[in-house]
Amino acid sequence: MEIKIFNLKLKNFKGIKELEIVFNGQNTNIYGRNATGKTTIFDAFKWLFFDKDSNDKKDFNIKTLDQNNKPIHFLEHEVEATLLIDGQDMTFKKVFQEKWVKKRGQSEQEFSGHETNYWIDEVPVKKKDYEEKINSLIPESLFKLITDPSYFNNQLKWTERRELLINISGANVSDEEILNSKEEFSSIRKNIEGRSIDDYKKVVQAKIKELNKQKESIPVRIDELTNTLITEHNIDYEKIEKEKEELNSQLKTTELEMTDVQARAKENMKIADQLTTAKKELSDYKLKKETEYSQKYSSELINLQNEKRILESKIRNQQDEDSERLLKIKQDQNRKQELYKKWDEVSNKRLEFDSNSFICPTCKREYETEKIEEMKKQFENNFTLHIKSEQDAINKEGQAINMRLDENTKAREMLQQEIQELNNKLTEISNKITEIEKAKENDNSFDVTSLPEYNNKIKEIEELEEKVNNLTNGDISYLQNKKVEITEEINKLNKILNERDIQEKTKLRIEELQNEEENISMKIQELEGEQYALEEFTKTKVELLENAINSKFEIVKFRLFDTQINGGLIECCDTLVNGVPYSDVNNAHKILAGLDIINTLIKFYNTSAPIFIDNRESINEIYPINTQIISLIVTTDSQLRIEVK
Repeated sequence: MEIKIFNLKLKNFKGIKELEIVFNGQNTNIYGRNATGKTTIFDAFKWLFFDKDSNDKKDFNIKTLDQNNKPIHFLEHEVEATLLIDGQDMTFKKVFQEKWVKKRGQSEQEFSGHETNYWIDEVPVKKKDYEEKINSLIPESLFKLITDPSYFNNQLKWTERRELLINISGANVSDEEILNSKEEFSSIRKNIEGRSIDDYKKVVQAKIKELNKQKESIPVRIDELTNTLITEHNIDYEKIEKEKEELNSQLKTTELEMTDVQARAKENMKIADQLTTAKKELSDYKLKKETEYSQKYSSELINLQNEKRILESKIRNQQDEDSERLLKIKQDQNRKQELYKKWDEVSNKRLEFDSNSFICPTCKREYETEKIEEMKKQFENNFTLHIKSEQDAINKEGQAINMRLDENTKAREMLQQEIQELNNKLTEISNKITEIEKAKENDNSFDVTSLPEYNNKIKEIEELEEKVNNLTNGDISYLQNKKVEITEEINKLNKILNERDIQEKTKLRIEELQNEEENISMKIQELEGEQYALEEFTKTKVELLENAINSKFEIVKFRLFDTQINGGLIECCDTLVNGVPYSDVNNAHKILAGLDIINTLIKFYNTSAPIFIDNRESINEIYPINTQIISLIVTTDSQLRIEVK
């Protein structure tokens, strides 16, 4: 695919008010002093397609500024380009503008943000469709690589550059083919176990690092163990062993003697326990017999005392009830006297007429005589009925009182009779209790010492007491002290012997660590040999890659690995111009190197696009390349001068 610029229009873009350049798809030189807008043309072209400037920055200002460097509002910032794509026209247009809204009730508009509108061949499209169309023509990553000579070396990471170069080199030699090409790679083939070369390098490096770490720690551990060793001063360990054996024999004899003394003490304790038990049995027997004798009186006495308490309780209950009955009788008698008095009051009542009762409440005149007599007769009847009603109520209450008085009086008579009977019975029981207590006090006939069982137990106790008096315990405290002394001597000897054992174990451990250090060194040596083989593999592979890659370029060469001070290889991707690193050559050679790289990329991807060469004035003659070239050249021209070739 061949992409060329037919024309480019700018309006209010980064200080350029309006500009149109007709390229006609030809190489073009754009002349002007610094800050006249040469780079702005490249910025506009990049922004139109990818929202970025010529330095690949997305966040940059395209607005036109006033003399105070403030954005001028209400302007449309527009870029439009017509491309020739394999000879066919296609126009792209993008307009960036401010959004102003006027809210209800306000007289002035308010700024509410920005918006961007897009057109393809004068047809408005959405941003997504616009970007998809551009990407379908040429991906952004490829566009930047083939339009900017500095992009490959200045913007890509070295790993990205290396990957791209390997991809375009066409070197399809696999790792397996390289491994099989030399016998020195046989150990790699054997140990790689399906890993990639890079992963296997990491495994080997990690193992070496871990083994070195282990190896570094061993001398420290040996020093620590060596410092714990003590200088032996001709210690006779055989003599110490014999002394320990003799002391152990003495200890065993002492412990047997202690066991014998403890056995005798145990037997003595058993006899003492039997004596204590016999004395307790004698005491229990005596108490039992005395209790049995006293129970002859106690049982009957307890029964009588219980019966006495029951009678006393009944008497108290009957007396309480009698007191309640008496109180009720007195209350009823008092009420009865009140009723007599009330009867007399009611019977002595007389009817008296109120003269106002015979006056009409409406006209205030006295009723007629006939009506007055009729009213008096009615009053008398009502009065008589009222008196009778009160007397009937008094009679009814009086009859009820008489019934209660009769009932309570009879009940009291019965209660007093019962109380008398209970008191008589209580007196009888009290007399019996007194008689029994006197009989018990005067009865001295019982003597427990006359019983055979009692005397047998006395004899048993005397025999046990005689045995206790004849016992011997032995001196256990002497034997205990002797055991402690022997044990302390044995512990002292054990401490010396233990130190000997620790010394021997420490020496053995030091020897083990020394052997371990030697084994680790051998493993490290083997792994370093493997590491060297891997570096040789990398060098072989890189030489193949470098030859394949460098054959694709005319001016530049690439170094894909670097040799370290220790002879090891590290991967890299350095661009060289006539053997000089890209970063050290002048600007002209940097541009020529970039053009050489672009030329190779154009051939590989079969795609070309306009190349913008900034600072073109530093180059006398550029590398011939089959694509449109737009040169930005610094001159003394105060305004842009455009020359289409």
